[in-house]
This record gives sequence, structure tokens and C-alpha cells, in this order.
Amino acid sequence: MLTANHLKTRMSRLEKLSLGLAREVSLVRSGNDPLLYLERKAYLGAIQDALAGVEQARVTLAQVCQRLRDEQHRRREGPNAA
Repeated sequence: MLTANHLKTRMSRLEKLSLGLAREVSLVRSGNDPLLYLERKAYLGAIQDALAGVEQARVTLAQVCQRLRDEQHRRREGPNAA
């Protein structure tokens, strides 16, 4: 079973992956590589798509963690809290 701690660990891994992909974009944009223009454009597009996917996954997990925290807080307050 996945726990909130598992989700936080996954978020951390996704954040590290995101930073690595962002660095890759920056390096490739500098143009100091053997790629031709169209190759670089295709490679950058794919890396940026991956970066967007990783970020969306990280944000989704962050929202799940927030929802779980909110639910836990409501359970602690009990049914009579307003």
C-alpha cells in the first residue's frame, strides 16, 4: 500500500529528475554539441515534453499529499468541528 511517505519520496525523485531534465535543456540550447539544427530541435522538444510530464506528475502528487493532509486534519478535529 502506498503511504503519504511513499508519495513524498516519489515527489522528491520527480523533482530531482525535473532538475536534471532542465539542466539538459540548458546544455543543449547552448549549441555546444554535434547535433544538427533539426536534430537539436527534435531532441529539445522531446526533453521538454518529458520535463512537462514529470512536472505534471510531481504537481499531481503534491495535490494528493495536500488532500491527504486536509483529510487527516479534518479527522483529528472530529465531526463537531466547524
